[in-house]
Amino acid sequence: MLYRLKEPSTTADHVFRSAILGWALNKEKGLDEGKIIKSILIHHVPDIYIGEEIPYDGFLSKELLQKRGEKGIAQILKKLPQVEAGVQKKRAIEREKVEQKTFSRLISRLPDELKKEIEGLWNELSKKRTKVAKFAWEAGKTETYLQALEYWKKQGKLQYKLWLHWAKKNLKEPVLSKFRREVDRVLIGPRKKRSKSTMSDIMGFLMEIGKLKTIKKTGWVMAQAKKPETVAQHTFQMTIMSWFLGTFKGLDTNRIVKIALAHDLCEVYAVGHSPYDPILISSKEKVRKIVEKPARLPRAERLEWLLQKRAKEWKAIVKLTSNLPKALQDEIIGLWIDCEEGLTKEGRFVSQVNKMANLFQAIEYWKKDKKFPIMPWWILIKERVDDPLLLKFAKELDKEFAIARRAPIKGTVPKKRSLKSRTR
Repeated sequence: MLYRLKEPSTTADHVFRSAILGWALNKEKGLDEGKIIKSILIHHVPDIYIGEEIPYDGFLSKELLQKRGEKGIAQILKKLPQVEAGVQKKRAIEREKVEQKTFSRLISRLPDELKKEIEGLWNELSKKRTKVAKFAWEAGKTETYLQALEYWKKQGKLQYKLWLHWAKKNLKEPVLSKFRREVDRVLIGPRKKRSKSTMSDIMGFLMEIGKLKTIKKTGWVMAQAKKPETVAQHTFQMTIMSWFLGTFKGLDTNRIVKIALAHDLCEVYAVGHSPYDPILISSKEKVRKIVEKPARLPRAERLEWLLQKRAKEWKAIVKLTSNLPKALQDEIIGLWIDCEEGLTKEGRFVSQVNKMANLFQAIEYWKKDKKFPIMPWWILIKERVDDPLLLKFAKELDKEFAIARRAPIKGTVPKKRSLKSRTR
């Protein structure tokens, strides 16, 4: 926000790619993969209420912002903030206390088993004393650095030398430092000719999936939702939902989070498919009117559409992962197929949670705009979801939806913002 960037990524966008970055680079490190991914998924949760902390916070009070204006802010951002060690330590302690209090409040109503797991991950991450915690924390910082240099390369609004100084100071983990040097080589340059390497392949892959931070979900665009979420934001929320609800089912949640993260990666190249495609081709009605009803197609037409969609997505996921190390490519494609075909109970569950996440988001859009065509999303749940736990969850959503239809709930609640709306 401060740098006036075009389409700045949100916290959810950041966490999405951070989780995949940690997953991919851990292949060389060999730590507990599930713990790394889950730690990254929760590391910004308190920001829902307290926002993100940046090194310039002490220099950018509301009074100063009003006094200095945009040009004054730009001058401040051209230099690294000089903060006394004692002041910096005091701020860190205060921030940690606020984060801990906020985090504890957020998870207070979760079931004991899930609450215990998340608390353990959070406490480990906060102290940064274990190899897993240090790697997870630095993985998030590494993605921030990658994104910063991508902004600098495309928009030129950042001081890349300051970010380079910051990265050298904060990224100490050997594997992540090695990756950071590859980021420097590719984005800062000049590029030196060198042989094919694992780091350059993973770098290319992560830059490609970074596109999912700006690709809007087709269904929301067609339904004319206000501020439609990106594929990355959807994946972040859906991964959290799959993990939490999967715990109730006693499923392998380490596998679940990876399936969820992989399920929409194909949309880097295969974006834009929807069940309404054949209808849109033949109908003269406006898109908004068409999506007010479920997509009803004759069986033959629907089958043809599904086959075309599957073929396009298959080519896309293979292309996207083609330069990755063979083991990682096979894993990602295997997880993607599991979600598509329901080969395991985890794959079948994530596939249905995906539909539930869409309904969850549709309700949010409807709350803000009562003209939003929400009924097709409810009908889809009735027709495509049969998991008992998810049907029970849908009933809870139905209750909330019914209350919202009568009147909005009023009261004094802490101001909060979704991680999908908080820009970084």
